[in-house]
Formats: sequence, structure tokens, C-alpha cells
Amino acid sequence: MLKFNNTSEIEPLEGILGQERAIEAMEKGLKIDNPAYNMYLAGDSGTGKTTYAMSALNKYAAKKGSHKDWCYVYNFENNREPLIIGLEKGLGKIFKKDIEKLIETLLDELRDAFESEDFEIGKNQLIEEYEIEKDALLKKIKKYAEEKGFKLKNSKVGMVFMPIEENKEDEEAEDDYADEEFYKVKRELENAAIQVVYKIRDLEDAAKEALLELEEEIAKYVIDPHIDGLIEKYNGYEKVKMYLNNMRDDILEYVYLFYMDEEELKDKYDREHFMKYKVNLFVDNGIDRENFKAPVIVEINPSPANLFGKAEYDYYNGNVKTDFTKLIPGAVHKANGGYLVLYVDQLLRYPLSWDMLKRAIQSRQISVDTQTSIKPENMPIDIKVILIGTNYMYNLLYNNDDDFSKYFKIFVDFDNEMDKNENNEDGIARFIAYQCEKNKLKHFTYDAVGEVIKFSTRLCGDKYKLSTQFNKIMEIIVEGDACAQIRNAEYVDKYDVQNAILERKKRLNRIENKMDESLENGFTLIETKGSRVGVINGLSVLSTGEYSFGRPSRITVTTSPGNKGIVNIEREVNMSGPIHNKGVLILGGYLAETFAQDFPLSLNANICFEQNYGGVDGDSATGAELYALLSSLSKIPLKQSIAATGSVNQKGEIQVVGGISEKIEGFYSTCKKQGLNGNQGVIIPKNNSRNLVLSDEVTEAIETGKFTIYTVERVEEAMEILMDVKFDEVKRLVIERLRGFNELQSPPKK
Repeated sequence: MLKFNNTSEIEPLEGILGQERAIEAMEKGLKIDNPAYNMYLAGDSGTGKTTYAMSALNKYAAKKGSHKDWCYVYNFENNREPLIIGLEKGLGKIFKKDIEKLIETLLDELRDAFESEDFEIGKNQLIEEYEIEKDALLKKIKKYAEEKGFKLKNSKVGMVFMPIEENKEDEEAEDDYADEEFYKVKRELENAAIQVVYKIRDLEDAAKEALLELEEEIAKYVIDPHIDGLIEKYNGYEKVKMYLNNMRDDILEYVYLFYMDEEELKDKYDREHFMKYKVNLFVDNGIDRENFKAPVIVEINPSPANLFGKAEYDYYNGNVKTDFTKLIPGAVHKANGGYLVLYVDQLLRYPLSWDMLKRAIQSRQISVDTQTSIKPENMPIDIKVILIGTNYMYNLLYNNDDDFSKYFKIFVDFDNEMDKNENNEDGIARFIAYQCEKNKLKHFTYDAVGEVIKFSTRLCGDKYKLSTQFNKIMEIIVEGDACAQIRNAEYVDKYDVQNAILERKKRLNRIENKMDESLENGFTLIETKGSRVGVINGLSVLSTGEYSFGRPSRITVTTSPGNKGIVNIEREVNMSGPIHNKGVLILGGYLAETFAQDFPLSLNANICFEQNYGGVDGDSATGAELYALLSSLSKIPLKQSIAATGSVNQKGEIQVVGGISEKIEGFYSTCKKQGLNGNQGVIIPKNNSRNLVLSDEVTEAIETGKFTIYTVERVEEAMEILMDVKFDEVKRLVIERLRGFNELQSPPKK
């Protein structure tokens, strides 16, 4: 690193560290404007993929301006299919207020217009004209009836004609009624009356029509200037123009509702009629949004309703009712014109959401699933979806979902490690400086930063790499600050970081302590001195959550004549995993090629991990198993002071294994408890040398000769270290023993 006294003297880190490949892929995906080029971000937790994704998306969102405001409005042509209108961002709220103001203005102005003196005069004039013409018709029929000797009376059944001479004597009246001429005249008058009734009805209809025309003329005089003004204001939006024209026609049809008093508008239908003139500002990307940047929406609970919207309901007389004003947008609607971020593990909990999302990407449109009789118009979408998950989930989707590769063509793979070089070490120092500034922590000294870098290297298990799991590094930064605060120091020093790491270990190593107690009490049988035939200390790693530690395991092998071959006792009792089973089978291949070229391989060999009650997997113990097997066959004892790890292939080459530092420290701890004598150590694969990131105590013990690490490339090297015997001698004894087993198994010669 560049020299500094403490991190307050260096520039804080902006951006992400050690993810050049992922950054390049992310930038490429964001630049491609194609609906199929959605992105999948993969990587371990804590590698910074979410933080970087949000930073990159916000940067690109500030440059992107294609998003809009979206409004649902009433469809006057089909009330079951609400219309959606897209407006320039910021205009949706204005449009909603304009429509609200329009209706309020029309309510006031129409009420005033229909209560005005001019309207009353015109209305009364029409009524008066109607009454005059009606009276003229009635007078005419009345006069005509009198000329014929009848008078006109109105009754419930209509016009009734009665003779004028009602005071004649009965007999004379009967003669008159019997007269044929009398009935003829009466029928003539009744027919004339019917004609008059029809004419009066025509007059009444004409008067009503004239009154409606008068109302419409006055209503248009009031409405048209407002509607025309809005049409001109939203001139570039054909849908708005169509909506306003349809609204004008509807208001003219129901104009009588606009000049009713509140008391008169008691009918529920009349009151609900005005809901048609509301605007549902469905998605608002308006002036409240900073710099009008495109939306970046993160949905952590992607249920179908949360992703694709829903409709609220009212319950009325046992019925469910909804309308376009109760439509609520989902995350996809809100992200339209921008970016939608989803976590894969959450998304796949809702299979319907995943299917609907793929359909939306394919069709480039989306609606609201109301599950009622209304069917809102689809919204066209322009959206880029970013999925965040693990590599395992990526492979699962890629191999099992044919649509996944069609719609998520950009794979952004975040690495969990980076090269250990000056630039990246400086980056970690700047990362610490940034976190100290951001979280108001004490700054770290140069030596303290060095301890954090050492911790980062240990997380990788490779002394030429640094970890990019910054969440774990952040834990040490925060806890190191706490240690410095306890001792009231100005800066965090290396001892604070060491204490933070030690205290973290104490919180997590309960199981390790219990196993130490078992070893100290003699319950677990491990020898670190002397020699034994067919017995070796193998090395394994145990994990409890985020904490891993190494432990020696006694491996024993017994051999005898027979034809069973190599028997893995763990496998026989279903306590062995497939990788370990494979490793044991490889041992047979090595024995056959190295020792049994001149005769068949006939033996019984039983391999066992002693005091193993939790199962075993992995092939890192196959080297130790082979050494114990050769010891049992050759009868040459193995040093118990030296443990071994490493996998072996059929050609006798020793291959790398994982957790090498933990394994070495685990055996060192056991040797320390039983007493270090300078002869103890471990055998590891030579290619694992770069993975040694040991604690200061173990490093010091190695440097002072109290503990030794042997690196080997082949089985022969390891055997000579464990036995202090040349491998040629071991080979001779093993061949001799195996030949004897074969002769015992061969049938006697006749």
C-alpha cells in the first residue's frame, strides 16, 4: 500500500472494487435498448452486487427520460373497459387537477346559468307558447261542440261531450238520445277530440324538445369554451381529445344533474354518476421526482398483486363492486420507462408472478388483474428487469426454463475474490476510509488496515488474493471501531482489529471448544507422538454456519487376504458422501497399477474414520487413507506426529484440497494441547502452498522449528516422510504381501 498515517489522509473509495468483469457486463446491458436484454446479477452475498447495481441504475436513470405519467379514465363507450392515457412526466397531476377543476366549474356555472333570469324567461316563453296553442285547440273543439249542441267536459278518461239541453223532460230526452243523428254528431265530436289530443301531445313534445334545445344551447355556451380550452392545452394527445369530446357529450346528456341542488341529488345513482368524471392518476412520475430521472423500483415481495397491481373493492348489499378509480399500480407499472429490480429467491416463491413477468416482457404491455367484471386497457411498457440471485439459481433457471435465456441475455457475474496487488490493497484502505466517513467511525492506522487486508486474504484462503465479501470486512471495521472506543483511542490500531477478529471467533467457536474438551479429557483418541501401523491422523474441516475450523481425525486401515477389495466402512453404513466414495475407489486403481501388474489384486482392506458420528464427504483424506493402507500392507509404522491431507489420483499424484489453513491450525492446536516437541507437522499438497494464510502463532511456531509443514507432489514423497524408509523398500514389502494374499486365494495345483 501507499504509505499513510491513518485513513483520514486518503481519498475515500467511490464505486466498487475488484469487479471489473461484472462492471463491464453491467454497462453493456444498460446501454443495449432491447426488451430481451434484461440482466441477471449473480454472486455471493456481500460482494457488493446490490449496492453497485443501484448506483449504476441511478446513474443511467438520470440520463433516461422516456418514462411518462399514466392515468386511467372512464370509457364512455364501454364502461367495463377503462382507458389508459400516457402523458408527459409531470403532466398527469396537472391533467387530474384540470378535470377536477372543470367539473367544479361546470357545476357552478351551469347551476348559475339555469337559475338565471334569461333562462327562466326563455323557458317561460316556450311554456307560454305551448299553453297558448293548447288553449286555442281546446277553444276550437269546445266552440265546435257547442255549435253541434254539446258541451265539453274534462274527466279522468279524457274529453267527454254532453248535450247542452239537459233540462228537457225525460221522454223528450229519450227521444233525442234515440235519434240516429245525435250519435252521429257525438261520434264526429269524439273523433275530433282525439285529433286534438294528438295535436296537444305533439305540441307538448315539441315544447319539451325546444326546452331541451334551449338547455343544450345554454349548456354548450357554458361547456364548450372549457372543453375546447383543454383540448387545445393537450393538443398532442389524441386520447385526451377523444376523452374530452366523449365527456362533453355525456355532460350534455345528463346536464340536468349539474344544476340540481344537493338535496335533489339524493339518489345513489345520481351521486355516483359524477365518478365518471374523475381521473385515476395511476402512475405519477411528476414534478416531485428529483430531476425527472427514470424510476428505479426495488420490489422485495413480488407477489402478483405487488408486481402487477390490483383493484380495491367496496361491499354493497352483499355484492363486490369496483371501478377504475380503485385501480392500484404494481411495481411493473411504477417502473415503466425505467428499471425494475427483483430478488430471484423471492420471485420464485410466486410461480404466477414469474410467468406473468415473462409474458409482460414478451408482449411489452401489462394490465391490472382485477378479477372482476371490469377489464382495464393494457399499458404499453418499456422496462429493463434486473434479477439478483446466486449462481446456483442462474444455472437452475438457464437449464430448466426455456424462456429465461430469451429474456435475460446479460449475465453479470460478481467474483468473491480479486488479485492481491498494490492497487486493490489501496482500494481496501480507501474502502475503510469511505466507511469511516459514512458511518462516523474512528479512522484506521496503516497497521490496522494491514490487519484488515490480512483478514481479507484469509477469507479467500489464497495469499495472492483478496476477498470481495465486503460485508464480512465491514463487520471487522465496525467491531474494530468498538474496540478502539472501549480503550478511548483516537484511531483504530492493529490490536483493535486483532481483538475484533478474536472476539468474533469466541462468539462462534462453541462447538470447537467442546471438541477441545473431548480431546483433553481423552474421549477423542488422537496421538501426536510415536508410530502406529495402519493408523494416521487425517485432517478435516468442520463448519458451523459462517465459522469453520480444522480437526484431526484418526483413520485406521486393516488388511487381510480376501476378494472384497477396499471396503469403505463409512459407505457401508451410509455415512459417506459420493465424493468420498469415489476417492476410496481411486485407491484400488492406484494399488492395481503400482503393485499388482504381475498378479491379480486380491485383498480385504477396511478403511474407517474412527469416532466419526456425523458422516464424511470429500476426497481430501484419500491421501491419508492410502498412506495408512500402504502402512498396513507393508507393516511399516507411520509417525503419529505428522498429519496428512491431500487427494490422490490413480497415478499417485497429490492434488490440492480446500480449507488448508484451518486444517493445519486444527492439528497444531491438538499438538499444542498434548505438548509440542519439534517433530510434529503436516503433509500438504505442494500446490496448496499459496493457500497458506496462517495465524501469527502458527507462523511463529513454524519459523522457530516447533512445527513443520511438508509439501509433496506424489505419494512416494509422503510415505518416506511418514516412515523414514525409502519408497522402493515400501513397494517391495507391499508387493510381497499382496503376492502372498493372491497365493492364498489361488486354487491348489493338481
